[in-house]
Amino acid sequence: MTLHADFDRDLWVYVPTEWPWEGFDSLEEWSGTLVGALSEAYGYDTSMREWLTATVQGLSRSADENEHRFAYLSRPHEAIGIASIYELPARPDTPLEELVGVGDPRATRPVVAAPFSGGRLGAGLSATRHVTDDDGTVSVVTHWVWHLGERDVLMIVGDFDLARFEALRADYDTLARAIGMAD
Repeated sequence: MTLHADFDRDLWVYVPTEWPWEGFDSLEEWSGTLVGALSEAYGYDTSMREWLTATVQGLSRSADENEHRFAYLSRPHEAIGIASIYELPARPDTPLEELVGVGDPRATRPVVAAPFSGGRLGAGLSATRHVTDDDGTVSVVTHWVWHLGERDVLMIVGDFDLARFEALRADYDTLARAIGMAD
């Protein structure tokens, strides 16, 4: 089983972690092309280009081994978002509520899971929680999960900037609905 996301390419960029990928021989070639296109579109100066290059290269280098990472880069000078999608072996003994963070002891209030529908994977479950990090910062984390027989599909988004998360929330939900199975 392999995932395929029919995502909005005006908003999201898939972040590859292995090279060569889609005609790009290296991380540097991919990031240079991406940053060049964004710089041309928005007129970025050298400082912004350097920052954005370090950012997109860091997004690739820091992805987990089994993670499909997407970056919200439609206006990187205003907001960058990250969504992580995992295809995992099914955990039939683990309630889906647990997979979306219900019961997280770091939550600042009780977490309630809600059905999530309208996507290519069918009915799923989602929950958003606000958690207190070790340094006292309150962050927001949302999980979307689908149980698909032998596999669980999990999308995770977290952000310490609550306003940015809320501004991008509809785009995160749209990305979650775009996840499907490859032909």
